[in-house]
Amino acid sequence: MTFWHLSPAAMAFAVAALLAGGLIRGYSGFGASLVWVSCLCLVLPPPAVIPSTLLLEIASSVTLLPKSWPDAHRPSVRWLLAGALVGLPIGIWFLSALPERATRLTVGLVVGISALALAFSRRTRRLPGPAACGGMGTAFGILNGACGMGGPPVVLMYLASPLPMAVNRASLVVFFLAADSMTVATAGTSGLLTAAVLGQTALFLPIALTGIAAGTWLYHHAHGDARRIVLGILAVLSLALVGQAVAS
Repeated sequence: MTFWHLSPAAMAFAVAALLAGGLIRGYSGFGASLVWVSCLCLVLPPPAVIPSTLLLEIASSVTLLPKSWPDAHRPSVRWLLAGALVGLPIGIWFLSALPERATRLTVGLVVGISALALAFSRRTRRLPGPAACGGMGTAFGILNGACGMGGPPVVLMYLASPLPMAVNRASLVVFFLAADSMTVATAGTSGLLTAAVLGQTALFLPIALTGIAAGTWLYHHAHGDARRIVLGILAVLSLALVGQAVAS
């Protein structure tokens, strides 16, 4: 089942989710997948959602890359990518093997744990070393392949780092572009990129990019902290997904 099989109300919900995820991504450099996957999995099966989300993440990063590339912290990005290469095949296997209910429950738990971790994260004096970065990259690979939401370990690492916000945001954009491209390539070899999914993604793309453009404008013109709003949204989505998985 894809977007075209939804009721009008479910379609409207999906469009709102795409705009909201794009807005958060454009503003903070992260968070789109958490919103997109958790919302869309409420109305669509995970195998139809996760490949589309990965493709949208790539498109999102491409639009943000020109201004992000000069500021990115390249050493940490390289070690994260090395770890992601190890974890991706494992995650893709889980996506293919797990039943829909188990995937929904996993997504809900990942979103909830991510919200708690972001709420209680604290800044450190320095970035983790190569081994720790590689381990976080591996965790990203497993989560990204299995449920399209590998970002939390990497986001937490950068949010807790002493680097300036602009460097953190730029590093996330560069990393997500490379890592999501690897994930899509791996998913393609597993037969998850069907014609229906690609057509659905083409429909989703302009909606998501509209949200990203609005979020980027806010990033350059607003000076508030969106973390509390994002955490509130994630907490509600986590409860909805876990509840749906348990009730089904």
